[in-house]
Amino acid sequence: MRKNFLKLFAFFSILSMPLFAAGKTASVTTEVQSIDKHGNLNLAITSSTLATKGFSVTDIVTVKVESAKFTAPVVNDYTDVESGSYLVRVNGQEVSIAINSGNISSMTEAKIGSKVTITQKEHYGYLTTFHLRLLKKDDDRKHFSSDEVFANFREVKNNNIAPGRLYRFYNPLENNPRAQYASSLMESKGVQVIINVANTKEDMVTTYPMTTYYKNLAENSKVCFLNMGSSFTDESFNEKLKDALTFIADNPCEVYGIHGKESKNRVGYVVAILQAITGSTIDEIINEYMLSFENLYGVQKNRAQYDELAKSVKYMFANINGGKMPNDKNLQKVVEKYLLKNVGLSAAKLEALKANLN
Repeated sequence: MRKNFLKLFAFFSILSMPLFAAGKTASVTTEVQSIDKHGNLNLAITSSTLATKGFSVTDIVTVKVESAKFTAPVVNDYTDVESGSYLVRVNGQEVSIAINSGNISSMTEAKIGSKVTITQKEHYGYLTTFHLRLLKKDDDRKHFSSDEVFANFREVKNNNIAPGRLYRFYNPLENNPRAQYASSLMESKGVQVIINVANTKEDMVTTYPMTTYYKNLAENSKVCFLNMGSSFTDESFNEKLKDALTFIADNPCEVYGIHGKESKNRVGYVVAILQAITGSTIDEIINEYMLSFENLYGVQKNRAQYDELAKSVKYMFANINGGKMPNDKNLQKVVEKYLLKNVGLSAAKLEALKANLN
């Protein structure tokens, strides 16, 4: 617990920058100043300079050194990433490039004086992962208040989404105690069309044994398998989002369901879009998004970690709007413009989508 507290303290203390950059991609060029005994590359730049340039802890960046080029998160400690993964480490004023449990000097053939370029790929792109690595998930049903909370199962509501129309839930086919509860709840609500953001259809055949109910929906082309990435700034995210929204628009029904693996990030982003175009306020969207972290990890409101995790959905809306956070008055207009211009959804599909949810 103390270690986690210290990490959080470091997170809030170092590179504290405004939440949104005004659509400008940060970039900096420096060089390798020294190489330690572990092969870590210590750079001739300070964390203060990184902050001035617009970088923040939990950014995902692209690093180029010698002939090597890779992506990495900006973090405080080696263990903030998986073993074998790249990282840009900020420790006080020191900045270094490393591989957790690896030798980056050997991997890149870098030497003292080697040129290093760091370019921001996704502002706060590692934010959720950073915080989740500090949390533990409880898979014991008896520790939860209801089957719904345990399965992260709930109805998505607002004045323009019909009652009982849209549900989100844990992957009902995962090898996890939550799956059977999600499957039973999905069936009890009569879900007729499913958006599966996590898997390919082949995954479901070869890796995840489908229940009879789910299999029947899939065989009748009522499941949209997206295999969506988790970064909403990638071009592929817009492509998959278009597929999901088009699928809903083309399949009018009484009850839709949407799930990923745990159904927090990717599902959270898609649901936030659906809420925005149907008139939800920003606070309503954030509360809905954060319920997954409350259900799965016990993250509590009015805590610093809750506020930090909530920044992910805020940043998505800011990114959609050219770096400026929308407000309740213009949110729907901003998101609809993004769907039409950037995602490539037609006006007719957008209207059909809203009509099917209503």
